[in-house]
Amino acid sequence: MDTTTDVIPVVPRHCGGWPFVDPGLDRQRLLTTVACLRLTRRDGPLTARPAPAHLAEVLNPGEALRIRALDHPRSLPGGPLAPEQQQQVDEAMESIIRAEPGWAPLLSALPVRYVSMPAERRGISASSFAWPQHVLLSGRAFATMPVLAEQVLHEHFHQWLYLCEELAALHHDGCTDRFTLPSGTGNRSPGEVLGATHVATGLQRLWQHLDVPPSVRTRRLDDLAGYLSGCRALLDEIRPCLTADGHALAERLLEASA
Repeated sequence: MDTTTDVIPVVPRHCGGWPFVDPGLDRQRLLTTVACLRLTRRDGPLTARPAPAHLAEVLNPGEALRIRALDHPRSLPGGPLAPEQQQQVDEAMESIIRAEPGWAPLLSALPVRYVSMPAERRGISASSFAWPQHVLLSGRAFATMPVLAEQVLHEHFHQWLYLCEELAALHHDGCTDRFTLPSGTGNRSPGEVLGATHVATGLQRLWQHLDVPPSVRTRRLDDLAGYLSGCRALLDEIRPCLTADGHALAERLLEASA
C-alpha cells in the first residue's frame, strides 16, 4: 500500500487547519467548498458561481442527506426528538459554549438535525458519514446536562470531520484494515480511529471547563486521559493506511493532545 506523505494535504492547505483544534480554520471556506461539491454531485458541473441561497440549500440537513444517498444509500433510523429533548439539546449547546467560547462559531455555522435513536440500537449517541448533519441521541444521552453536552459535542466533532472527508479522504481507498478502540469497540477503520482521537482531544478541553463538581470533573478527565493515550498509540498502527490528509491530521492531533 502506498504510504507516501510528501503530497500536500488538501484540508490544511485549503482551509487553514482542522475543526476545533486550529483557530486558523477558515470555516466559511470549508463550508462553501463542501457546498459546491454537493451542488456538482447533484446538478452536474457548475457553470457559474453559485448564489448564496443555492449554497445554503445543500447545507440543509435534509438536502445533504438526499445528496449523500446518491453515493451512500443508507436509511436513517429514528424519528424527531420530543420538544423538551430539543430544548435540552439547545441548553447543552449553551453549556458547551460557556465552557469553550471559541467553539461558538463552529457550533452555530453548521445546521445539524437531531433524531431519536431507536431503542434496539446500542450506544448513547451516533452519527455516520452516510448521514451528513444528522445526529442520533438515545434516551441515556439525556441523563444529565453534562452527559448531554458531551454527546452533543462528540457528534459535532464527527460532523465537522465528515465535511473535511468530503474534500479529501483520510485513509487510502480500499484499505480493509480494522482496529479496536480503547473502549473495546472493534471493526473501526483508520479514519474512525482519527475521528475518535479528534473527539477525545476535544472532550478533554470541554471537561476542563464544564460547570460540574470537582470530583465529577476529575473522574471524567482521568477516564479521558486513559482513552486518549490508547488512541495516540493507535495512530502509529494506522499510519500505513493514511493519505496525506490523514497523516496531517494525525500529526496535528498528537500535538494538540500532548
